[in-house]
Amino acid sequence: MGLKGYLGILFSIFLACLQGTTATPPDTQNFHSSLSNFSRNIFTEIFQTNSEDNIIFSPFSIQTCLAMVRMGADGATAAEMDYGLTFTSQSEENISANYQELLTKFEDGKILKIANKIYVANKYSLKNTYHEILGEKFFSSVENVDFTQSEKTAELVNSWIESKTDNAIHHIISPDTLTNDTRLMLVSAIYFKGNWQKPFDTKYTREADFYMANNKTMKVEMMFRAGMMSCDVIRELDAKVIRLPYKDSDLYMMIILPNSRNGLKELMEKLKTFSLSSLTLERLGYFGTFLYLPKFKVEFEILLNEPLKKLGMQHMFTDANLSKMLTASEPPQVTSVIHKAFIDVNEVGTAASGAAGIPVMTKTKPFDFRADHPFYYVIMNGDSIPLFQGTFVGI
Repeated sequence: MGLKGYLGILFSIFLACLQGTTATPPDTQNFHSSLSNFSRNIFTEIFQTNSEDNIIFSPFSIQTCLAMVRMGADGATAAEMDYGLTFTSQSEENISANYQELLTKFEDGKILKIANKIYVANKYSLKNTYHEILGEKFFSSVENVDFTQSEKTAELVNSWIESKTDNAIHHIISPDTLTNDTRLMLVSAIYFKGNWQKPFDTKYTREADFYMANNKTMKVEMMFRAGMMSCDVIRELDAKVIRLPYKDSDLYMMIILPNSRNGLKELMEKLKTFSLSSLTLERLGYFGTFLYLPKFKVEFEILLNEPLKKLGMQHMFTDANLSKMLTASEPPQVTSVIHKAFIDVNEVGTAASGAAGIPVMTKTKPFDFRADHPFYYVIMNGDSIPLFQGTFVGI
């Protein structure tokens, strides 16, 4: 009996802003719902074991890489992945067509870049149909490597990730994760860096208190901006919400700030059944606002094996049926799903020539949005697809 082949899956992520436009392939609505539902489900699992940490990850990148695995799955493994990825009501053709449409819009993006790649062990090759799907629908290139040369191959993969994330992500693949049994590695890299549509002026940034959930206080560099902004109080979340758009795109960061300093965990419970897409510009008000937002940098790495198993994807880690992938007879299986992300939130934007003073606002009392305690944030495009999610709880 031949040795089982192993499939290593890797996700690499980002820096700080986005882009996208409306897609209209077959059954786009269900596809977008799947992206949103998976985003909510995986965040719930990650937050449960990391609630006291600053979190940043890309549910879109995770789901994209798993979808590439799904295209090579069959039987119970495929059924489980459809359930876990919330693709149960969609065909493989519809899923791949939607990814092709969406990834096409990001292919030449200036502020959001997405790149997929497959590394295959020497003397092995992808089945023709699988190769065509990944190349045509997921824009994934293929390269043969020698996984037995673990240090050399790890360096090769890490260098590719660095090149696709503007050197924001380093050393995500350890030589120890590559063995003589490794047959296939799928990599999805996503990088985002953009300017605020209305940047913060650095001269207003001041040191201020940030109140953490453990009743401790820390000092942060608090940015300040005043002006007309899309924001409101959302009573069913017991929180304030603000949308901050990025320049030259339909991308925006939405921050949800609990009214209570210790209210983040309760907010996360409410978000399990709340649709972020409902927080439209039409629902939110447009108020003169005083916005206080901390500068922060967060790097977050997580092994996703257990969260994915809790979402119902068991077979791919044990007795996976990935028979549509390789021409070899030995069945590959997933050994690990690793995700690493980085975000840098600061004042950087276009030249602040128009921000010499406090902008003109309505004469009513300004809406005060003071993010001085733990909050949730998400970066979305115009179709309300969550591309990045996170929490900031202090440093």
